[in-house]
Amino acid sequence: MRFDDQNELGINYPIVHSGDNEKYLRKDIHGNKHIAGSIFLEGLNQSDFSDLYNIIYGHNMNNGSMFGSLKKYKDEGFWKKNQYFTVYTESTAYRYKIFSYEDAVNGGNVYKVGYQPGEEYQTFIDEMVKDSDFDTGIRPKSTNKILTLSTCTGNGYSKRFAVHAVCIDTQTTDQTKLKETDD
Repeated sequence: MRFDDQNELGINYPIVHSGDNEKYLRKDIHGNKHIAGSIFLEGLNQSDFSDLYNIIYGHNMNNGSMFGSLKKYKDEGFWKKNQYFTVYTESTAYRYKIFSYEDAVNGGNVYKVGYQPGEEYQTFIDEMVKDSDFDTGIRPKSTNKILTLSTCTGNGYSKRFAVHAVCIDTQTTDQTKLKETDD
């Protein structure tokens, strides 16, 4: 995963997945103990990002590393200059645009997965838009892929800072599927 403006956010990390939410909480990508842990995909999500709704977790480090710089979105106007990031898998690059960010209730709807296109998913998306700290004017539909970046707020465990983004583009990165061009 990589945010466009590395000077502002510095978020440029591999995403790991283990099928649970514990393994990488305090381990680096190699499995070694590390206080900052790793950036990891929700254990219930498919590791290839094929789910309609995915959640990525990272610690809110005081030095701004991992997801520590996400708190900058609380400053009015920051979103306007920092709306985009890309998630890369082995075969696909997913381009995302942030549409909402909020202090979400830990264990609330934001932390449920398994949504399918339809009324329930649209209601959930509308909730994210309504609960946003800032109205971005972006209104995703229930056919859109959504990704939430989640980190702690530093104010206990009842709330987490959640940044919600809608997938606006998908490109293959599979070299066997890329068309060769002749000059």
